[in-house]
Amino acid sequence: MGLVGCKVAAADHERLGDHAYQERSYAKALMEYQAAHRDGARSRVWAKTAAAAIEVGEYGAAIDALDRLAREDPVRSPEAAVGLERVARLAERQGPSGYPTIAQAILVLRRVAPNRPLGRLALVAMGGSVGPRDAVSLIPTAIATAGSPRAVDSLLLRLAEAQRTTVACDGAARSYRAVLRRTADSQIREAAREGLSECALVLGQDALGSKKSPEAEAWFELVLGYDSDSPRGWRANLGLGDARLLRGDALGAAVAYQAVLSAVGVPDSLRQAAVQKLNELGAATGSPPSEGGA
Repeated sequence: MGLVGCKVAAADHERLGDHAYQERSYAKALMEYQAAHRDGARSRVWAKTAAAAIEVGEYGAAIDALDRLAREDPVRSPEAAVGLERVARLAERQGPSGYPTIAQAILVLRRVAPNRPLGRLALVAMGGSVGPRDAVSLIPTAIATAGSPRAVDSLLLRLAEAQRTTVACDGAARSYRAVLRRTADSQIREAAREGLSECALVLGQDALGSKKSPEAEAWFELVLGYDSDSPRGWRANLGLGDARLLRGDALGAAVAYQAVLSAVGVPDSLRQAAVQKLNELGAATGSPPSEGGA
């Protein structure tokens, strides 16, 4: 009996909402539809909720309703996708203030209809709050509709940074290199060099852990080519020494470790690591360790 009562109450709210919608009292209709959901309305009411929310400019509520419609009634996913695109285009008319709404709508649209073309909406969505994982998904489409080389370069840089944040440094390194090949903009180039150096250090350490000494050397040398006199560069020299030692180049390893000791401002932890590595190298080769600059 309780279940029947809930169904009746939900149906009543739905009926009242339908009447208000027909009378163009959209705010009242939205209120009734939302009340119907609280009382266990059928999934079809989510479509009505979205329609009323769009009419009163409650785009967040419309997006939520269309998301629920697609999840509760997958057959109506195409309908939900059309509604989400409509919300995004309406929000676009608001200018920059609408970007967060566009981003929210596009991210739900991508989930509801993964193969639906996004066109320039993906580019506009990037002006909103898009997390790194979502950015990796949206930026390739946004790049395809970017209107200028600098916009493409900026998006490529943002893609690289999103990839690095999601621990996909191999992909990020490729994207950073693409930026450096393309752009002459000093700010974009500096950001790309910084990101590439950080990724190269991680990739060098990964290669070293896998005993891939030539690959590790290449990554560490890339770091040093951009950034030799910093904590990152000093760590790269330690890694470079380890990579050289791995392939039997004790002299090359000693030179790399010594570069850390010879630098100014090296933290005690890195200096001690260099001394320890030189001591171990000296014990292994029978040669006295060098601590010049210590």
